[in-house]
Amino acid sequence: MKRFLLILLSIGLLAGCASNNDEPNELRNAEAAAIYENAKRAMDRGDWQTATQELESLQAQYPFGIHATQAQLDIIYVYYRSGDVASTVAAAERFRRINPRHRAVPYTWYMQGLALEEKNEDMLKRWVGVDGTLRDPVPRRQAFDAYTTVVEQFPESDYAEDARTRLDGLFADGARYQLSVAEFYADRRAWVAAARRAITVIDEFPGTPSVAPALALLERAYREIGLEDLAEGVVAARARGVGETDPAATPVAPSLYENETDVVPPAPQGGGNAPTGAGDIMDM
Repeated sequence: MKRFLLILLSIGLLAGCASNNDEPNELRNAEAAAIYENAKRAMDRGDWQTATQELESLQAQYPFGIHATQAQLDIIYVYYRSGDVASTVAAAERFRRINPRHRAVPYTWYMQGLALEEKNEDMLKRWVGVDGTLRDPVPRRQAFDAYTTVVEQFPESDYAEDARTRLDGLFADGARYQLSVAEFYADRRAWVAAARRAITVIDEFPGTPSVAPALALLERAYREIGLEDLAEGVVAARARGVGETDPAATPVAPSLYENETDVVPPAPQGGGNAPTGAGDIMDM
């Protein structure tokens, strides 16, 4: 009998401890929910600064639970709408690191791509007509990689179709960027460098609108260098429609996005400095 009473007493104490432990959990959940509701209202009215503060506070104070996970996801969008590209990318990477199997992982890659794609854009640049595709190509390369991840690893996700469309756009932007570099060299009569970039556009970006002007520039560069046979070969290539074929369904990120430089090599001076064939131009 005495043993039975001890057992009942032990059960009662354990139940009391469990009840006491539940109360702080319920309080924490309620506080986390209140902070999240404040953040949600700020997001609904477009107050990104307040939303950022509330979501960051929620993650710092209550790093576990459903509200914390939602906050980790929402803050990616909030950073994006605030124009904070670095924080958007960091938040997307953090979410994937903490929740590698979450169904929202494709969304994080897509938002990362959006932020990087728009890094060179802002209202003032658009208003004054600055072409963002002619600026720093590195973020666009990174955006290309993010969209490619969506298309290849999550082809059934809600974001795959738009990611494919954006890949095509970035592919065309890359061609325009390289054509602008070729024209930059041509304006400075650095014909070898101009020819090299024109060849890159033709070989790496088939099917884009930049191929035709790249062929015309390559012909001019060959004639300026004195390589008339190669210039006539370009004329024949243009007649055959070289470079005008459609690109692959999913474009491959060309190497030309990497290791860019604005340093202009000296223009050929003729004589021994002039290349003697196409190999010299393409190997530079």
